[in-house]
Amino acid sequence: MKYAFIWDLDGTLLDSYRVIVSSAVRTAAEAGIRDDKEAVLRKLKQQSLTAYLRDVSLRCGTPCETLLLRYREISHETTDQIPLIPGAREALERLAGCGADHFVYTHRGSSSEPILRRLGILSFFREVVTSEYGFAPKPSGEGVRYLLARYGLDPRFSWYVGDRTLDVLCGKDAGIRTLLYLPEGSPVQATGQEDLILRDWSAESIEKMSHGDGSH
Repeated sequence: MKYAFIWDLDGTLLDSYRVIVSSAVRTAAEAGIRDDKEAVLRKLKQQSLTAYLRDVSLRCGTPCETLLLRYREISHETTDQIPLIPGAREALERLAGCGADHFVYTHRGSSSEPILRRLGILSFFREVVTSEYGFAPKPSGEGVRYLLARYGLDPRFSWYVGDRTLDVLCGKDAGIRTLLYLPEGSPVQATGQEDLILRDWSAESIEKMSHGDGSH
């Protein structure tokens, strides 16, 4: 049996929500919409960046695609400020040491690999699947199914790891197991569909992952 872990990036391995929220709030403000950062964070965690910008578009009249392009310009200025979530590197190392394969499936685009390279973890991943591949967005599991097919991964021993309900639904749609990363203070609520919930990337948490522990 060989485990495969397919990782979300933002909020799961990358401590990037501060940068994402700031960029989203600035994008909205330039369009005449002033939103509270905490409210924006909840929207992003419970739904998605696109859902938030779509809402802004409805309120200000600016096309969502225009807002998204501006968001990308703003966020590109601050990608070098994104750190790893504590314990993320150790999690990747420990699981790789147990023989597991790592992959990424993220809504993030062309900035994904440069960020992972800067943080020194790109080499852990056999492939990094981004929005540039053109797969249907989460909760569709299309991008995950691509990885399963290309690498012959066994769904019984494959996990999708993310920090949102959207990620859980994505993994379930692809027919694999799901791990919800739910740190203290997260606005996300567990739904009971998760196969495993972890609060941190501690050694104890990694031990559960390495044994495919499906208990909550």
